[in-house]
Amino acid sequence: MKLLHTADIHLGRHLYGRRRHHEFAAFLDWLAATLDAEHIDALVIAGDIFDTATPSPRSQAQYYQFLCRIAAGNCRHIIITAGNHDSPAFLDAPRDILRA
Repeated sequence: MKLLHTADIHLGRHLYGRRRHHEFAAFLDWLAATLDAEHIDALVIAGDIFDTATPSPRSQAQYYQFLCRIAAGNCRHIIITAGNHDSPAFLDAPRDILRA
């Protein structure tokens, strides 16, 4: 079994007042491509997916689109734990859809 671990993505974080959605999109694209290219069986994201407990709709959309993308690929297991910046309710919202 091949496992890839990451953490502290902080979707929605601003840097000196600049929105960074394009940087997060590039990272998530790279991560999804790496999961496929390396035939990763399980992805572990250990905390701080979002930068705040109330992420913007755009940050939520990036998260949900990423999860759907990798669920449709080779990676069969996605393990996500909430960090101090995350709301477990937001992280858990797509559970039933992804289970299918």
